[in-house]
Amino acid sequence: MRKYLVTVWTAVLLAIPTIAPAVPADIDAALVNPDRTAEDREQDNARQPARLLNFLGLEQGDRVFDFVAAGGYYSELMARAVGSEGVVMPHNMPGLVEQFGMREGLDARGYGTRIPNAVPFEYEIDEVAFEPNSIDFALFNMVFHDFWFVPAGSETPLSSDPVAFLATLYTGMKPGGIVGIVDHVGLAGSDPAAETQRAHRIDPATIRAMMAEAGFVLDGEADFLRNPEDDHQLSVFAPEIRGQTDRVVYRFRKPHS
Repeated sequence: MRKYLVTVWTAVLLAIPTIAPAVPADIDAALVNPDRTAEDREQDNARQPARLLNFLGLEQGDRVFDFVAAGGYYSELMARAVGSEGVVMPHNMPGLVEQFGMREGLDARGYGTRIPNAVPFEYEIDEVAFEPNSIDFALFNMVFHDFWFVPAGSETPLSSDPVAFLATLYTGMKPGGIVGIVDHVGLAGSDPAAETQRAHRIDPATIRAMMAEAGFVLDGEADFLRNPEDDHQLSVFAPEIRGQTDRVVYRFRKPHS
C-alpha cells in the first residue's frame, strides 16, 4: 500500500507544471555594456538606474512597456537587463517625435537591430491598446505629468482622458505586474493640468489617487531621488535645479485577484 501511495503521489507531483523562479534583471551588466553611448553614461549619476530598477523589481524575461520613452535611455537599459527572453516596448507619440526632431536619434538607438529585443511602440496616448494580461512591467519615468502637457502650437493635451488610459493599462498588466512611476514633485493641492504647464511637475497625491482609482495598489516608495533643497516653485528646466529635482519613486502592482 505504501509503495502504491508513493507511486501515485510521484505521478501527481510530476503532473504539476513547474514555475521557474523569478530572476532579477541583470542591470549591472547592462550598465557596463561597452556599446552604451557616452551620452547615456553621463546621465547615470542623476538617474540612478540600478537603484531604481532594482527597487521596482525588474526581472529577466519581463515584457516591458516604457511610457513616453523619448530618446530611449531606459528602454535600452531594460532591454539589455531583461535578456533575450524579455522584450521592451519603447512608447513614443509620432507627433512629438516629429515636432522635437527625435527621429534621427531613435533610428540611431537601433531598436530591433542594435537592441534586438526592443520593439518600437509609436501611438498617440489615446490610441494605445494592449492584449489583456500581457505586460509584466511598465515604467513612467518623469512623464506621468505629460498626460496634461499641451505642446506648442496645440490647444489640446497629449491625452484627452488619462483615467481611460490607466484603465487600458490595468487591463494590459498581468496580475502581480509592476508599474514604476518617477516624477518631479509639484505643489501640494495643485491642478495637474495647470502644474504641468507651469513647471512640468505634479502633486504626488494626484498620482496615488489616480492609480488607486484605476485599481493599482501602492506596493512601495523610495526616497533616493528626493531633494529637500528643490524649490517646487521652479520649472524643472530652471538651470539651478535641472537634473536634480525632488522626485518621488512609487512601485504599484496590479492585484492578483
